[in-house]
Amino acid sequence: MAPVVLVGGAFQHQNAWGRLEQGFLESATVITVDLPGWGDADRLPARYGFDFLAEALDQLLSKVAPSPVNVLGGSYGSAVAYQWVRDHPGRAERLGLVGTMSHLADHVRARVERTLVMAEQGRRAEFVDCVIETMLCVSPLVTVSRRSAIARCLSRALYDMTPDDLAKYKENSQRLLSCSRLPGGPSVHVPALVTTGEHDPLSTPALSREAATRLADARFTTFKDADHLVHLERPAELVDLMTRFFRGDTLAGLDYCHPVERVRHRAPMDALPSPRPSNEP
Repeated sequence: MAPVVLVGGAFQHQNAWGRLEQGFLESATVITVDLPGWGDADRLPARYGFDFLAEALDQLLSKVAPSPVNVLGGSYGSAVAYQWVRDHPGRAERLGLVGTMSHLADHVRARVERTLVMAEQGRRAEFVDCVIETMLCVSPLVTVSRRSAIARCLSRALYDMTPDDLAKYKENSQRLLSCSRLPGGPSVHVPALVTTGEHDPLSTPALSREAATRLADARFTTFKDADHLVHLERPAELVDLMTRFFRGDTLAGLDYCHPVERVRHRAPMDALPSPRPSNEP
């Protein structure tokens, strides 16, 4: 299997992939990155868009993985992964997107703007609560794997954010607010798989499926008993699904996710299509 490149979300550092990275290492070389504005990398002003981040990723991959790779982008990182694959045809074999959306929905914009106000005013407890409620499904009426443990870990990480971490969060969030749609132009033509948790309150299943329709050769599914943080809630299952997809194996009959659907490509202004079930990888 070709190397797997992991491009993470707003709070995802290069060395924080844990079980996901270990799982992929059983089948392939794994490349993790701290792009500008992430982790230990320098802060990146919001005026530099996702195209800049995609080019930074390309500079790295041109050195460490000049042959085609499989790319998995999660949440914030899905925009970078999408743009890199689109702008560099022939460099990716397959594309996985987790917790993505084709445009910034109003409820997401409102939440992000609210966290920025709280961070700016030093209201850390409210900031932490708002981020958790944005990413985790807190409804007691649904089951989410490892919800309590993940909420505790995320809360601790948010309270431990340094002033530099918060500054990076502000710049990255402003970038997201400024670049509110997937870039236009040619579609991504490599085989793609879009997924998220069935209870994702941020990049909801509907928003994620809509993003899948922007891809020329897309599949879509949702994970059972998971929300936006599916990579923490069901890491072994996410590795299994993506490994099957990257290898070109069948995606039929998996008990941890809903049936994988082939999604018809559409222009951005067309009506949302009805995906059709398929056993194709």
